[in-house]
Amino acid sequence: MHLTNKVRQRKEDDIKRIFAAISLVVLAVSCLAQTNHPKAEATDTNVIAIVLGKQITASEKDKLNGLIVGPLLERFAKVNHLEPTAEELDAFVLKAEEKEKQRRIKLQEDRATLIQELKNPALSSQERQQKESRLQRIVKWQDEIKQKGERMEEQIRTMYRQLAQRFVRAWKINQALYRKYGGRVIFQQAGAEPLDAYRAFLKEAEKKGSFQILEKQYVASFWRYYTNDAMHTFCSRDDGAKFINTPWWMIKEPPEK
Repeated sequence: MHLTNKVRQRKEDDIKRIFAAISLVVLAVSCLAQTNHPKAEATDTNVIAIVLGKQITASEKDKLNGLIVGPLLERFAKVNHLEPTAEELDAFVLKAEEKEKQRRIKLQEDRATLIQELKNPALSSQERQQKESRLQRIVKWQDEIKQKGERMEEQIRTMYRQLAQRFVRAWKINQALYRKYGGRVIFQQAGAEPLDAYRAFLKEAEKKGSFQILEKQYVASFWRYYTNDAMHTFCSRDDGAKFINTPWWMIKEPPEK
């Protein structure tokens, strides 16, 4: 079954955006591990929620969803043995390396094109300035790669491995949730997400007492993401199953237009 034009474009844009982001943060590898949430101040005793026995206070209200959903998914992944395999990580890294290689080739082609275009005496001053600025950015980036050589390549490989761990694990969790609860699937920047399955999972966890939101004023905002359809782009049933069961980095992209 073919995707509708709107959903197809959304999927293609998301995949391109993800790999573009991968390239742009090559020099910021150390930032990727900074996922720990700051602890509440010792003086804050206003408990607004509890998740797996841990209290969440009012000072952490802006992170309430993450502080509740994160630990629950961590436990779900652990119980269901959803850690990525070496083969799954390798597949992601290989795809990322392919995209990076393609990007470097494209930059080299753009550099040659810009040099040729700048020889045109008919360019306006604004056009010339824009092309020169673009060319300077390309040259600077290529020079940095050349100067840093193997050290830069090692940084890139390390970053890809860290990203692989994050994305592959998230995909396996989503797949397991979908297989257990079913329901509709939406597109997010990190790939297909089983929205209805998330809601069912959280409702079940709440019913079992795995988490409680003690302050009623935070209940609606917590559930809004999972209940407000207007916030999301849904895919068809068949496409939803396809994209949940096949990670986005393994889906063949359409040829460039």
